[in-house]
Amino acid sequence: MSRDSAQSPVSVYERARQEAYRHKWIESEKYGRDLGQTAIHDWIQIHFSKYYRWCHWLHLTGRQRFIEFPHNHFGTVGDPQDEVEEGIVRLFCNGQENLEIYCNAHGRGWPLERVFELLLSFDINGTRPRPLDP
Repeated sequence: MSRDSAQSPVSVYERARQEAYRHKWIESEKYGRDLGQTAIHDWIQIHFSKYYRWCHWLHLTGRQRFIEFPHNHFGTVGDPQDEVEEGIVRLFCNGQENLEIYCNAHGRGWPLERVFELLLSFDINGTRPRPLDP
């Protein structure tokens, strides 16, 4: 089976809602009462942007196709090959923007041409999330 046909596309937003409701249930259990929309909003504020980035990474590496990301980006990025690539992926998945990643890489002495190439393949600016409605 090819990577392209490995999985049916899913929605980042539907998966994120499921995660938010799971968070609500766990937090409500901890406090012994239903925390309602407050817990949902907390998850969105704290976790959604990183979750979105993680899903973007899964799409880029061909692990899961998401309908929110361009079809032609699916499976275009390989797993990190060294500590520089691992570091860039970590910064990307932690929600850093292009300039933050670039400056961070410069400060660590990473080869900036390589950093720039990876950032182009991630297409951070072209895949911005719209807000998640609870």
